[in-house]
Amino acid sequence: MMKRGSMSHLLKWIGGLLLILMLAVALIQLARESVMRFEGKDCTLPSTEPAFTVAVEFEMITIPLGLPDGAKPLEMIFIPAGAFLMGSPVDEEGRRPDWEWLAHEVTIGKGFFIGRYEVTQAQWEAVMGEPLPESKWIKRGANYPAAKISWNECRDFVEALNKMGLGSFRLPTEAEWEYACRAGTTTPYSFQDSSLAENYIWWGWNARPAAEVGLKLPNPWGLYDMHGNVGEWCSDLWKEPYPRGTTQDPRGPEPYWLNVANYTPWLSNHVYRGALCHGRGRSATRCYEQAFDYHYRLGFRLVRD
Repeated sequence: MMKRGSMSHLLKWIGGLLLILMLAVALIQLARESVMRFEGKDCTLPSTEPAFTVAVEFEMITIPLGLPDGAKPLEMIFIPAGAFLMGSPVDEEGRRPDWEWLAHEVTIGKGFFIGRYEVTQAQWEAVMGEPLPESKWIKRGANYPAAKISWNECRDFVEALNKMGLGSFRLPTEAEWEYACRAGTTTPYSFQDSSLAENYIWWGWNARPAAEVGLKLPNPWGLYDMHGNVGEWCSDLWKEPYPRGTTQDPRGPEPYWLNVANYTPWLSNHVYRGALCHGRGRSATRCYEQAFDYHYRLGFRLVRD
């Protein structure tokens, strides 16, 4: 039988050996990481998060407009309330500090339905009772976006649609638009990897003046052409960016001057988002035009409360 003193001595020896082994393993790992850093390799552990935001299935409704066969319906996807980072960091490629918001937290306090596609020419004709005015700059077809539309014409469309008794429609605020566009992402584009842009975006050089809606891949919340095709009018009056902290449901400035209602809204500058603008249609990109102005690459997308 081993004596108590001998047993204690053996346990200490084993403990010391284990400590030496642990130190050796730690030194080997440290040396390995040092070599990898020197060689420029990534030595971080692989992330357990998916490389891309997983697609989410939200409630969808279809607004009955009596469209012709083959025309894409006015489908709207429900976007739940939530918070997100609106704007762009100072080092984001393509950022324009004189036009874009600095990244700040925004809460959308109420869910809303937003168009799965940009408003199409077939939808425009069904609501307005007449086709878009002729223009050599617009490709014709039921599923091409209703383009070369001024903000004032968008307002006329919304008023006509609301009179049809199908719900309460409006243009999105720019905060709602960016929230829906980002779809839970914080990268410049909702598809996260800019090398995949051609799978998601109709750039100016591959769709002149605009392509049919819904032919590229959607964002993670099922919305098409948020980064490309036509620029999309928002409800907000334009305001140059300023430092803005955490906020809820921000909107543009009120249409008042010296506390008197501005009765010339057609002269006001309004925000538009998405394509056509600078920065190649990143999520944070924002631009403006006067409400009476139009461009062959300007269209819109609807919101229903």
